[in-house]
Amino acid sequence: MDPVHFTGREVLEMAVKIEENGLRFYTDAGKASKNKKIKDLFKTLADEEGRHVKVFADMRKYASEDTVAEGFDPYMAEASLYLKALADSEVFTRADEGRRFAEKVKEEKEVLQFAIDMEKDAILFYYEIDKMIRQKDKEVLSRLIDQEKEHLKRLSVLLAELYGKGL
Repeated sequence: MDPVHFTGREVLEMAVKIEENGLRFYTDAGKASKNKKIKDLFKTLADEEGRHVKVFADMRKYASEDTVAEGFDPYMAEASLYLKALADSEVFTRADEGRRFAEKVKEEKEVLQFAIDMEKDAILFYYEIDKMIRQKDKEVLSRLIDQEKEHLKRLSVLLAELYGKGL
């Protein structure tokens, strides 16, 4: 993978990894949680992340190996640097980071905040890859973004409910 410029397939591979890491994080953090509401929400989110893995894996089959979708300039400095920063993030690239984080954190409030931050980063990443995928995949990606936004909302509502932090 080129260190700064990515093909559509490479970006979708990153999306698969993001969703796999989210799946592992929600599974492990849910098992570690003592709060039933957090456990239940994380189980639901893990199931949804698993479905997202399959969607991105299917999209990846049709993505080009050496080019990106028409209309996207892969050499646009901001987009390339942004994608590189996300790709280099431990949460996005290290398979056990979610599990390690869930094991070392003592307060569930911190786990919820980590999950919120993870969802925000995923949403931003998906908005960028919208520029790199086939037109017919844009509707699917839009639905996935909406689901990630719903994850963010549910996590934020639960955080506010349990700990009084405002939305």
